[in-house]
Amino acid sequence: MHESDFMAAIVLLFGTALVVAWLFRILRAPSIIGFLITGLIMGPSGLYLFDPSDVSSISEIGLVLLLFIVGLELNPGPLFRLGKNLLLATGLQIGVTAALAAAVFEFGSDNSIVTSGLIGGLVALSSTAIVLKQISERGETDSVSGMITIGILLLQDVIVIAFMLFLPMLAVKSGGDWHGAAARSLIGLAVMGALAIGGRKTLPGLMNELSRRGGPELMTLFAVSMACGGAWLASLAGWSPALGACVAGLLLAEADARHQLVADIHPFRDVFNAVFFISLGMMANINLVIDSLGLILVAVLVTLIAKSLITTAAVRVAGWPIRPAIQVGLGLCTVSEFGYVVAFEASKLNLMPSSLFNGIMVYAIGTMIIGAVLVPVSGRVAAWVAGRLHDDAPPPDAAPVAHGKHHVIIIGFGVSGQNLARVLKATHVNVILVEMSPRSIQIAKDTQTPYIVGDATRRSILEHAGIATAHAMVVATNDRQATRAIVSVARSMRPDLYILARCRFVSDLDEIYRLGASQVIPEDFETSIEIAAHVLKEMDIPDNIVEAQIAAVRAGRYGMLRGKSTDRTAQQELMKVLQTTATRTFYLEENHWGNGKTIGELNLRARTGVLIIAVVRNGVPATNPGVDTRVQSGDVLVLVGAHAQLESAKAVLQEGDHLDSSGS
Repeated sequence: MHESDFMAAIVLLFGTALVVAWLFRILRAPSIIGFLITGLIMGPSGLYLFDPSDVSSISEIGLVLLLFIVGLELNPGPLFRLGKNLLLATGLQIGVTAALAAAVFEFGSDNSIVTSGLIGGLVALSSTAIVLKQISERGETDSVSGMITIGILLLQDVIVIAFMLFLPMLAVKSGGDWHGAAARSLIGLAVMGALAIGGRKTLPGLMNELSRRGGPELMTLFAVSMACGGAWLASLAGWSPALGACVAGLLLAEADARHQLVADIHPFRDVFNAVFFISLGMMANINLVIDSLGLILVAVLVTLIAKSLITTAAVRVAGWPIRPAIQVGLGLCTVSEFGYVVAFEASKLNLMPSSLFNGIMVYAIGTMIIGAVLVPVSGRVAAWVAGRLHDDAPPPDAAPVAHGKHHVIIIGFGVSGQNLARVLKATHVNVILVEMSPRSIQIAKDTQTPYIVGDATRRSILEHAGIATAHAMVVATNDRQATRAIVSVARSMRPDLYILARCRFVSDLDEIYRLGASQVIPEDFETSIEIAAHVLKEMDIPDNIVEAQIAAVRAGRYGMLRGKSTDRTAQQELMKVLQTTATRTFYLEENHWGNGKTIGELNLRARTGVLIIAVVRNGVPATNPGVDTRVQSGDVLVLVGAHAQLESAKAVLQEGDHLDSSGS
């Protein structure tokens, strides 16, 4: 292709990607589907806007950069949090899926057992790029299903790296130089291992230094250099360049400045996604799609169903409840972009004929297109299916439940749940925890917190937790779908129960209230309110002004911060629950009724029950003021009383009341 024609095609590629991303965003559909379809249309078997050689180059570059970001964003934390349960689930998922797919392919074709084994391995892998992107966008990375999914994907990627090392040995024919191939693989492993160990000790420190002294442009250049450097070193060692880039990303994932690097290159992530998935679509043979559409659809649907069922069963066997197991199964039903890497390397080693490679490409793209639709709805589907399965047996692994009244049910045992349980137990309030995470259960055992292992969206689990006699329930899980389901089920079981729910996004606020929550606390806005309160207090703003601002925001369900009008009647409802004694400061203004009056004339104790324990004037406090002490504008009064009494005192100081017959 002529240089000007190639540049025109590049402009067309990115222009099309822009339009497709915009259109699919409007349709609320995954843009990756549009990129794959666009590639099918624009590629050599479609409108032929790109030569096959150009497509291969673009695909390689896009894959290298994409997998570098995937490696950078993969956090090994779930591996440590989920432990042996995750290893069991991953082993069952990969082993059963690979064996079943290999057996089906071997039975239906005349290819070698090695090729059948390769196909089985490809089918077992799931798309990291698609699933990780959608989980992150939905804020579900810290949910139980999210952590399991990310953990399995991370282990799959590690297995792919090991798998790639042994491809050269699989390519050795009978009587061939097997020892030579093994030696080359071991040398490649040794070289990459040495580079990985050295890189792990040096690269994070280098990145932290660049983060401190450089700007975003240095971090971006560093990221591209590391991606290309990892790809180049991997190719020298006989690995796939894309896998080398992924390893480079994994090495940098442990650096303190990792989040800064991710933020700096975040705008490029979607560009790399677009380039890779469009180029992946270009490599598919559209004529093959037309000629074998029925067979491809059957293979895709069978794969999606089989992988979902196998993965669900594997996660269930590993000890997790049915709802997150179903959600993980639906999330991991696709075939991975790593499948392209393995298939491409296998075809170069003559382990896979080109016709089969083309078929695998079309088949993998089909699973990605349909699978990308399943991930966003997996939570709702999992909740619906779990609700119709007869899984109501009492949980076998549960501490004895206190069946008295007025206990608090805590759903979720993260930082918020642990702190709440600690405070409640310190004040002699009975608690019962409902959790699914093995790590959280271990923490509950260590802290002697009564617990139930189970899914709180199940009525039987809430019944076992004593919802019939509970005083309150706190939903502190990170799973958005589960939070909604738990609130809905609990409200249907106990219309009078006080339900406090936490949500990560304010967009969930109204929906959770609608489902029956008594109070919903969005993390992002509560954090902003707390920051604002600390700043105002640091600037010596009186407490009544700070609290009035905070109360106004909360009373309107954060409508002020969301750009919505607030309902003032909600503030009156808020006063009904404020009954505890507190100390409050009040700034006296010139137009206030109390300005110029003595403590005796104010007579706050008789009027409201509030005591004035100090008057601060010009920064100098006067404690225990006498009845003849006259207050004036600019004074700060220190008041003591119950919350409701303090509100009454504030009103008296501002406007007076009916006891003031003189009108002064």
